Amino acid sequence: MPEQSTSQPQPALSVQPTPVPSNTPVAVPLLLVASLLLFAAHCYRAGHIGLAACSVVWSAAVQLRSAWMRPVSFFALLGIAAEWFATCNEFMQIRMFTGEPWLRLVLILCAVAALTLGTALLIGLGPGKTWFGKREKHANRQCMAFALVLLCMLPVCLKIPHMLLAERLVPGTGPLQTLLAALWAALVCGWLSNRALTHKRRLLVWRLFSAVFFGQFALACLGFDLFAMTGTLHIPVPGVVVAGAVYRGEPGFMLLLFAATILLLGPAWCSHLCYFGSWDAAAADARAFGHSARKRSQAPRKGQKSLLLHPVYFRLGMLGLATGCALALKLSGAPLSLAMGCAILLGLLLLPCALFWSRRYGQACYCTLLCPLGLVACLAGRLALWRVRRTQDCTQCGACIRVCRYKALDMDRIRSGAPGLSCVLCRDCINACPHQGMELVWAKRRWHGHAEGLFVSLASALHACFLFLAMV
Repeated sequence: MPEQSTSQPQPALSVQPTPVPSNTPVAVPLLLVASLLLFAAHCYRAGHIGLAACSVVWSAAVQLRSAWMRPVSFFALLGIAAEWFATCNEFMQIRMFTGEPWLRLVLILCAVAALTLGTALLIGLGPGKTWFGKREKHANRQCMAFALVLLCMLPVCLKIPHMLLAERLVPGTGPLQTLLAALWAALVCGWLSNRALTHKRRLLVWRLFSAVFFGQFALACLGFDLFAMTGTLHIPVPGVVVAGAVYRGEPGFMLLLFAATILLLGPAWCSHLCYFGSWDAAAADARAFGHSARKRSQAPRKGQKSLLLHPVYFRLGMLGLATGCALALKLSGAPLSLAMGCAILLGLLLLPCALFWSRRYGQACYCTLLCPLGLVACLAGRLALWRVRRTQDCTQCGACIRVCRYKALDMDRIRSGAPGLSCVLCRDCINACPHQGMELVWAKRRWHGHAEGLFVSLASALHACFLFLAMV
């Protein structure tokens, strides 16, 4: 008998399917860049260097392929195509009036307009969606933040261009500063929408704004009037915003800007836009100074008194003190130099509080104890209808209490379903909760989850406008 083979049959080799490369349409970026560069050349030839620079910058920005850039590119190309057709009609009328040949010019301009319009349609269809296919999760929020910045800054660029630093440096470049502000707003909106990174990124962009604000203030104090928007310096101490209005007998620009911000964003002024509060929050945050998060986040031990026992009473006292001193200076006929000196002294005295006590206690002591503007923000912010609320998924684990730096949460507040008056909508409690037990609502409704998206878009847009208009 033939000898049987004892060898085991070898399993067939599993053939792994070769990954198919994504069928990215090459025509989309080529046509888009060509359309933008042709328009840039047209604008430069007409003397609009700001629009020319915007076209070049956008042609480079779209290489990131972010999903939110798709609708912006679509409507921008529609506007550019309309401009080409209008230019074609204008030149045709001029040449017909002067008796010069016009047919070849019309054909060339119509071809460029058709190319731009065709590119817009290509972006609006499937190929454009494939090209702009990255970072789709928060594209609607980012697009909204971009549009809000344009809505706020374009009137400034057109009506009062001297408020833009770029216009004062190089006349005609205001549109470029507006576009950069809108791009920054979209980027920040993406950061603030990522719950795992929101806390760090919020503190980062917040401190960046504060550094720019105080940097331009220092330059203005040194005599560089280029950095003084109004030509008259305003003391950058939040408490002086209210006290200054009392001393002058009129609201002033800063108080009106503060009121408009509160109506839009509520008390989030104190957690996103205040140039003093950024350093106070950094001092209160454990990671900002390399301390142990465990040591700084735990509640006061038994027998240990909390520094922030009644924060509302402290800020009421500071508000009365600031306004009382301003009224006394006004009634006594004190000169403006003395009032400004008192305001600067107030800021210098309160700065150690933010750097020492906030760091020691893990709470934003300046914001929750001493700042009178913060109390006004928390009270007036009730008109904005933004609220943080507990959900039915809350397990009362206390994670939100450990990350709150504004003394707005404790177990009693959690049981009641809402934080205290000192809540400034920083959203740290929402992002830290492992059970999604906290949420941001507007007018007592979640609006199918869109409330937080709208809030993030507004906060990012206001931050970008403040950053690119950070002048006194």
